[in-house]
Amino acid sequence: MQVALPTREEFDVLANNEKLRALRRIQIFWAILHKAGFSADEKAIQSALWSANRARDFNPAFADDFRQAIYDGSAPSTPRNLGELVTELEKAQAFRKANTTSPLLTTGSGNPLFEPDAVALLDFFNPGTTGGGVRVIRPYLQFHDPKAADFVKEILQFLDNGRTVILDLGNATDEIRRYFSDYLSKAIFSHQERKFVTNKLGQTFVQLYFEEAHNLFSPDSKDLTGVYARFAKEGAKFHIGMVYSTQSPSTINKELLAQTENFFVGHLSSQDETRALSRVQIAYAGIENDILRARTPGYMRMLTQSHRFVIPLQAYKFESKIL
Repeated sequence: MQVALPTREEFDVLANNEKLRALRRIQIFWAILHKAGFSADEKAIQSALWSANRARDFNPAFADDFRQAIYDGSAPSTPRNLGELVTELEKAQAFRKANTTSPLLTTGSGNPLFEPDAVALLDFFNPGTTGGGVRVIRPYLQFHDPKAADFVKEILQFLDNGRTVILDLGNATDEIRRYFSDYLSKAIFSHQERKFVTNKLGQTFVQLYFEEAHNLFSPDSKDLTGVYARFAKEGAKFHIGMVYSTQSPSTINKELLAQTENFFVGHLSSQDETRALSRVQIAYAGIENDILRARTPGYMRMLTQSHRFVIPLQAYKFESKIL
């Protein structure tokens, strides 16, 4: 988990010797995914033109004497697909483990053939009798799409163009939902922050909507530097707004509630919830019983930044119409 894999942009500016090591790390990572059963678009990998010296695509370009040694003197042609890359790396890993002092594991410049990050990946790729290896990541096969693109980059482009993006995580587990919400939220905050620093915000605003917010904004969190706390505290400066919904105000981080300007409160089912609401917004004190009793769909008590007293209103169900 600590191994660093470069982005394509980072890879392209590396020095030649560093580029070769980086490409081999990437190739081992591809082999790990292939061995675990993750499908891949091999033509897309080839068309991306990954290369460093003689290494390219699926060929790590090991020295001829090393290849002859790992194949017991009968080395085949260099790997041309992921299956052959897996075989090549399995042979290399088996040789490395069985011949720890072999001079073939040292380059001509005196450096180890496999740097520490590559060793860590190889030990995960083929751990031998210890460790779970690729079995650890097989439960995530259901989330894999071989045609997937860089969804974060695409979403940021959509937002810059004023488009609406819906991230449907309704069928995901809590772990997956939190991961993608956190990952994308951090990317959006960093993107807007960079635009602020370079004076490129212009009139572009981003409004984020979170359903079931109690799954994300933990009331026990003491980290006030987290992305959601920063949305609340610094978001306006970076043209970021946030709307969230929950059935339980008491399960939302108090710092986030304190930074919330506008409230639309429907029915709450317990006194604990109404007390939590009135503690964070004194304007709701005195109407707790009304909130508990009223059950009319869409009937709400609104408190906004421009009206610092509670206003009752009837919100109508949105129904799209085909014109």
